[in-house]
Amino acid sequence: MIKNIIPSHQSIIILIGRGMFSILALASMLTFISLVALSLSLSDAASINKAGALRMQSYQIAYNLSRDESEILRQQHINTFNQSLAHIKNNIVDNWDITSKLKTEFMDVNDRWQTQLDILHSNNPKQFLDNVDSFVLKIDSFVQHLQDHSEYKVKIITLIKGLGIGLIFAVCIITIRLMQVQVLKPLQQIFAASNQIRKGEFNVSFDFFYENEIGSLASNISHMAQDLNKLYSTLEQQVDAKTKQLKEAKDKINFLYTTSQKLHVTHLNADMLEQTLQSVSELNGLNFYKLVLTGSEVETIYLNSGFDNGEQTIDLKLELEEQSFGTLTVLKREANDQEHLRSYCRIISRAQHRSQSNLEAQRSLLMEERAVIARELHDSLAQALSYLKIQVALLKRHLKNQEITSATNDIVDEIDTNLKLSYTQLRELLNTFRLTLDDANLSVAISIMLTQLRQRTKSKIHLSYELEEHLFKPNQHIHILQIIREAVLNSIKHANSNEIMIDCGTNKNGTIKVSISDNGDGITANPTKSNHYGLNIMGERASKLGAKLEIKNNITKGTLVLLTFDRENKHA
Repeated sequence: MIKNIIPSHQSIIILIGRGMFSILALASMLTFISLVALSLSLSDAASINKAGALRMQSYQIAYNLSRDESEILRQQHINTFNQSLAHIKNNIVDNWDITSKLKTEFMDVNDRWQTQLDILHSNNPKQFLDNVDSFVLKIDSFVQHLQDHSEYKVKIITLIKGLGIGLIFAVCIITIRLMQVQVLKPLQQIFAASNQIRKGEFNVSFDFFYENEIGSLASNISHMAQDLNKLYSTLEQQVDAKTKQLKEAKDKINFLYTTSQKLHVTHLNADMLEQTLQSVSELNGLNFYKLVLTGSEVETIYLNSGFDNGEQTIDLKLELEEQSFGTLTVLKREANDQEHLRSYCRIISRAQHRSQSNLEAQRSLLMEERAVIARELHDSLAQALSYLKIQVALLKRHLKNQEITSATNDIVDEIDTNLKLSYTQLRELLNTFRLTLDDANLSVAISIMLTQLRQRTKSKIHLSYELEEHLFKPNQHIHILQIIREAVLNSIKHANSNEIMIDCGTNKNGTIKVSISDNGDGITANPTKSNHYGLNIMGERASKLGAKLEIKNNITKGTLVLLTFDRENKHA
């Protein structure tokens, strides 16, 4: 109800101003009425006194007549009565607030006085004494009505003041209520809304609508909350997008680092390349890619996924140090992060370049090892042939003297034995020489060697190879291969075994282990001389590897040749 007193579009300033103006107007009106009533009431008391004095003055005239006092004194009393009556007429009867009844009574008193005045001026003035009591009663009635009229005016003025004060209180209450409804409560809602906005809750609403300052403030706060909500939503989306981009960038960097580390210690092959390409495809959202990886010393690799469907593509070159290793082709619309793709291409190019360099280095090492083998071949044959030369010289001397004795036969047997041993060593060295030149892969070289040895025995030869190829240098291949060959040959020749096991792997502590075991007769305490030479050669090769060589009988049956060394060993 209060809300409808003042329109909702009314300005708060005007509302407060009108309330203050209404209070001021009512107070001014009450002041004015009080002043008017005061001015009208100033003569009431004097008039009532004058009216009351008329009775005394009437009795004075009567007293004068009864005492037969002088006419001069009586005339003075008459003049005093006329003055009092004139005063009453001027101050009361002629006022606008005098009632007609009071005026009529005054006229009756005035008429009666005129009648009494005529009697006083007649020849029989004492007749006045007969009418004085009734005349005084008439004056008393007039005085009583005059007093009642004055009291009535006071009551009316009091009522008006009371109504005015009530109106002032009503205006104050209405103004305060309007301030509470249209100012205080809206301000409380606005304050609550500001606290809600400060806490990050922007769903702000108000249950009032005023077209004034408060309404404008509430509307601005509501629009500000909506704008802040949109701004926060936009910022949250941007933060999420940036977080997603940072995560993608982190994943891409981690991928590049992991791939670089993996390719640094592992040989690049098609399977590994396929795995990295799948990761690149997932990280960059590639639906199509085609990779061609080439090299002068390595096998060409072709990998592709998806179809280009005639769309425009972009070729990213795989090149390093002015050497080209192929291209990576992707759809142009999907190559959003070309820097990441180019970094991946650089890593692949570096790995391919390293693989090619390693192959060239291995080839160089193999050529060097070929010279080493040639020197070993020369040294072994030279020693054997020198020995044979001496023995032949001795034989010639004995034959010249025709001293054919048991010593001569021993010399002949010794020449025959060493000659066979020289031929055997020559064949083994030549076989080893060919294996090394054909393939730098140790596992393949061992397999080929065992294939040749299986043709020379009925024993079953088993191979278990679990070593990584990059662990060994080419010259280390030769020593390991020769130790395995010598151990297997010894088992074939001397062990009388039907099963030979070769195990190449690592121990729990990370050391490299190469073991050759059989189920034969086992090794004797004093091996034959020829076999003793082979064991010595195996020991020399183990020392060149910086490895530990153990030759002993198995716990159950047969012989065990165990070669162990650290993978970080830099010997040989």
